[in-house]
Amino acid sequence: MAVRPVPEEPPAIQSERALDPTATWELLERVSSLVEKLRQRRFVGEDPVVEVPSATKRRVSRATLIEEAIVAALAAERLGALLDLNGTLVSVAEDVAAEELATAYRALATWDLRAAESALARALRVTRFPKHQQRIALGWALHRLVSDLLRLVPGESKEKSLPAERLVAELLPTLDQLPHEERAFYHGEVRRLAAAWREAATDDRSWCVWALFRARVALLRGEGHETTLAWLLRLARRAGLATTGDDPNGLATLLRQAEAVFQLLITPGEHRFAWGPPAAPPADETAQSELRQLAATASARDLFRALVAVLTAQWGEDALAATQRFALALWVPEASSTTRGDV
Repeated sequence: MAVRPVPEEPPAIQSERALDPTATWELLERVSSLVEKLRQRRFVGEDPVVEVPSATKRRVSRATLIEEAIVAALAAERLGALLDLNGTLVSVAEDVAAEELATAYRALATWDLRAAESALARALRVTRFPKHQQRIALGWALHRLVSDLLRLVPGESKEKSLPAERLVAELLPTLDQLPHEERAFYHGEVRRLAAAWREAATDDRSWCVWALFRARVALLRGEGHETTLAWLLRLARRAGLATTGDDPNGLATLLRQAEAVFQLLITPGEHRFAWGPPAAPPADETAQSELRQLAATASARDLFRALVAVLTAQWGEDALAATQRFALALWVPEASSTTRGDV
């Protein structure tokens, strides 16, 4: 039987150039030194422009000039300073600012306030474009709006509307560098979210959607086991879901397990949960042991999934999808009107 010859493995390509750690750190030290000098000038009130050293009146090699230009460009990018490029001032980190802005807005759309804060701060540090600066200002106002949505409980807050609604409405007309369509879109979004929050203050089903949204964010952002369980128990109480039932994997069992977590924290002088009927911790050790076993099996994620399933059947609509009414939608410019830096 003929045997097909196995071709020899080609030799690995050896690059004639290799990374030089020493040269790398020498370059970065030069960049750091220039950045520090520029920071000192900023500290005394200047707005320094980074200049590429000229070869005039200096006898330097072309390689040295290239190195000095690279150091100047990197320092300008690190500090968000302007760079004098052949007599023209350029801002070399605007693409970074645009990426950070896009990251910040996406984080706001998924209720990730910390990620949005970090991205907005990074964008502000490097941008010099008025359009980017105005989008950062709008981003902080929208951050406040999303924070209000998460922080203020409808119907229980002294606020009758979201405070950030007025903040964004007053800010938008001043953002003259942004397209009218973008400002109009976010004005509509603010009004929509504020209206949904106000409706939840007076309508039981809308409040339950808000509570499910709040528990969803608590799960997504790791706010803590007890925090998520508390929101889910309040939701179950408001939706009129019973804690009686024998199915070990049913909703009633999951609710009793969640209640046990908080029942263990109650002292004999405290007799009521905010979400349920009077309850005091059992006095005898056997009952306490059973309670601890129940609490140990409590699962916020399982309870969340069970509530979504029950409420979906009860409402006749996807309960999880309903929570999106409390999510900020993002403006998407038309392709024909897109300019560099649009988020």
